[in-house]
Amino acid sequence: MGYVFGKRILIAAVLLLCSVSLCAAEQRAKRLERHARLDANPVGYSDVRRDMEISFMDWLETMLTQVPAQAVAEPPPADIYKATTEEITPSSPEVSLTSLQNTVAATDSRTLAQPQVTCVSAGPIASGFQKPVDIPALYTSPTLEGEGVWTAEDLPSRTDGEPLVYKTVYRPSLDFPNSTVYMAVFDMRRLKPKFFVGQTEPGVYNISYKPEGEDLSKIVAITNAMWMQQHSRGAGAIYRGQVVYPMAPGMATLVIYEDDSVDILEWSDDIPIHAVKDARQLRHLIVKDGAVVEQVCKNGKIQEAEIGLGGFLVDNQGRSTMGNKFWYLANRTAFGVRSDGNLVFAMGHHVGTRDLAKALALAGCQRALHGDANIHNIVCNFYYRDQQNRITKRDKLSPEQLQYTVKRYDQGYAKDFFAFYEK
Repeated sequence: MGYVFGKRILIAAVLLLCSVSLCAAEQRAKRLERHARLDANPVGYSDVRRDMEISFMDWLETMLTQVPAQAVAEPPPADIYKATTEEITPSSPEVSLTSLQNTVAATDSRTLAQPQVTCVSAGPIASGFQKPVDIPALYTSPTLEGEGVWTAEDLPSRTDGEPLVYKTVYRPSLDFPNSTVYMAVFDMRRLKPKFFVGQTEPGVYNISYKPEGEDLSKIVAITNAMWMQQHSRGAGAIYRGQVVYPMAPGMATLVIYEDDSVDILEWSDDIPIHAVKDARQLRHLIVKDGAVVEQVCKNGKIQEAEIGLGGFLVDNQGRSTMGNKFWYLANRTAFGVRSDGNLVFAMGHHVGTRDLAKALALAGCQRALHGDANIHNIVCNFYYRDQQNRITKRDKLSPEQLQYTVKRYDQGYAKDFFAFYEK
């Protein structure tokens, strides 16, 4: 009798211990789930209980090995935020800025630490173009040369040697270590930007287009703009003060003012057209108030903030990505504006919208919007000039940019683009 009773007590104790262990494991899994979703793309961790074919420990091991064991750096801690905004489409142009709702939540202290990026004040022009704050690498193995370090080496400069551009490369994704983003920050005190409408875009005929015969003696760089109008869902455009396509209130907009300053904002009818030289719109902001926009409210429904191109978003072999589980991994570009007024251009490979946005936020951008996508459409070309301002060399921001695109915009092109000239 005593033996049976003791056996029952032992069994009960073992069951209780297992229960406590499983409970602790579940709590740890929930923390790791929040960690893995931080400013990144969901990878299906909610499927843990979908069936009993995979044990809890097998699942946990699989999840933990997605990021290399030696990959975690130890940058100084900081808060990374999430935001929700609203995507504006022609079906809801009446949505105003005040109707947009932002939700901001600080990250869990157990997540991968991210660096605190502080923007350097532009200061007087005589002080020169300040180098941005470096971004400590998220991955330490394998190493990526120059990761997170801003450099002006081998980039166009003023005749007195002062830099006009800094660049870096960064891997921002917690879920996809091979996502790579190249970034360039432009000194907008010294540069004059211009928007050019693609020669085959229907809006060209709305402005009685005439080639300007641009003087390339001061050219510094050229980048792609946004998607073609047929893919832009009613996005607006302004060219030299003329409205090419009607501007949609609330839509993310890159604005070039008459004084050559730039901004990225959600368009408002309160902005006087006469103060705008050029502008181009696309969808929603991907960075807002320095925060990565995680979700958008579209037609009254909350959706992930990933931006696709329907069946036109393709891989490097030209195949549509829409049938893939991670369809949003693609070649993408984006523009961001820092609090010092300088513009950042980002070119990402095998990257989603939110990870691209994360790189821009870490570069100090307060607001950002998506640019063009797909390997044949992503362009950032640098122009090097001699003492007589003659072009002596061309180069590209990303080594993965296709070589034939280096001279794409020299004689005009079918699609929109931005050009930057030294003042």
